[in-house]
Amino acid sequence: MRTSFTIASALAVGLALAQQQPRTATVGGGLEIGIPTGEFDATWGRQLVGLSANVTMPMRPLPLSYGFDFAWARMGSESQEVIINEENIESTTGDLSVKSNVYGYHALLRLQPFTGNVSPYVEGMAGARQFTTNTEIEVDGMDQPLMEQRNENHFVGSTGWAAGLQVMPGKSKNFYVEGRVESLSGGQVTYVDPRSIAVSQEGAVSYGTLTSGTRVVNITFGIGLRF
Repeated sequence: MRTSFTIASALAVGLALAQQQPRTATVGGGLEIGIPTGEFDATWGRQLVGLSANVTMPMRPLPLSYGFDFAWARMGSESQEVIINEENIESTTGDLSVKSNVYGYHALLRLQPFTGNVSPYVEGMAGARQFTTNTEIEVDGMDQPLMEQRNENHFVGSTGWAAGLQVMPGKSKNFYVEGRVESLSGGQVTYVDPRSIAVSQEGAVSYGTLTSGTRVVNITFGIGLRF
């Protein structure tokens, strides 16, 4: 039994090594779902949906790569038709929208021992997350918003880890599909509660805020290229 296990393990390692490809740079991205945990879940308690993208460069001959990960997710929004009374503008109404977003900016260090058709990896991540709420008014016939205003904007430090799996389908030499899980921790930050946003017909915006930690688990399904 032990001999069979040893032989099977040796074959698995040999197959992985046989599939090794030259370590290359990567660029990838996809749909990201954020699941708040701990205090963030207790206070905010809603999933976040957005996009993420990352780029890495190999540190030859080490099985390491360094890079950067960017993420965006929508926390919520509110819109309302408002009255416009501006000289030189024919329209008497406009669309006012209030949007709350969270952005992630993280440097990463990736350990990826194998770069074959199936390539698992783990990462350490460090950076910041930005919680921001903006208001703008758009009017038909105008290329640019009539008004843009940042209501709230707060940064918080963020660290964590990620694990992922890149799979090159078929005979592809550069294209891969990817599944990825991140666990990020952050300190206390104040952000707009989108559920509290109210807009009057005259365009007055009111809202409440929440304060909590920002621990989150992000799950990403994406695609990418090696080059």
